[in-house]
Amino acid sequence: MSFMMISLFGGLIMLFSAYIKGISGFGTAIFAVPLLTAFIFLPAETRVIVVTLNLVLNVFILTKENALTKENLLKIKWLLIPGFIFAFLSGFVLMTFDDRLFTIILGVLLVITAVNKVFDFPYKIRHVKRYYPLVGSLSGILNTLIGVGGIPVLIFLSNAKVKKAAFRHTLMLFFLGINLGSVLTFMVNRAYSQTIILHSLMFIPFILLGSLLGMKTSTHINNTNFNRVVAVLLLIMGLSSMFNIL
Repeated sequence: MSFMMISLFGGLIMLFSAYIKGISGFGTAIFAVPLLTAFIFLPAETRVIVVTLNLVLNVFILTKENALTKENLLKIKWLLIPGFIFAFLSGFVLMTFDDRLFTIILGVLLVITAVNKVFDFPYKIRHVKRYYPLVGSLSGILNTLIGVGGIPVLIFLSNAKVKKAAFRHTLMLFFLGINLGSVLTFMVNRAYSQTIILHSLMFIPFILLGSLLGMKTSTHINNTNFNRVVAVLLLIMGLSSMFNIL
């Protein structure tokens, strides 16, 4: 596949993923990582590209919505700080992380997310902030090693008493922190090749356009139907990822 074809096909995947994020506050990595890995890039390339673009996208959306404030960051500091630290430290085991294990974990995480969205488990988490360090640390590790660190915190917050607006901004602020930690450790471990840098730059217009479209249409989309479609797509990708390595 030529550079231009990769840029166009990969750009459309990133546009779709950013569109989902513009609506819900999450989804870039969940959709982009399995699709890019399946059709275009190696896992090691995919996670660096997606995490880098997610950092750009989080800054863009949070700035546009005036949510990137010191006050908002301090509210989730015990989620954010462990996430950043473990996202950075996880980079030092990247060289020994097996691609097959990457595929297995990715598939399992996608299936878990899909099942959680379909059944909407009714349990509620009390004393939410007590679990922030654990959830943040686990998400940080997965963000660097797999590129989809948002899944643990997404499921956690979905079962906590968090209002929709706060839920969305908390997710994006947290993603900003763990993506920053991952990008820093990618730089330290020299994970950025010329190809990764070029494709990341080519994908930026696609993610900005996708996020803008998502933000503009979010109020016109039925949340129940949206969640069902997302769950089906996640389940298909998760099972495909798992069975392809068996």
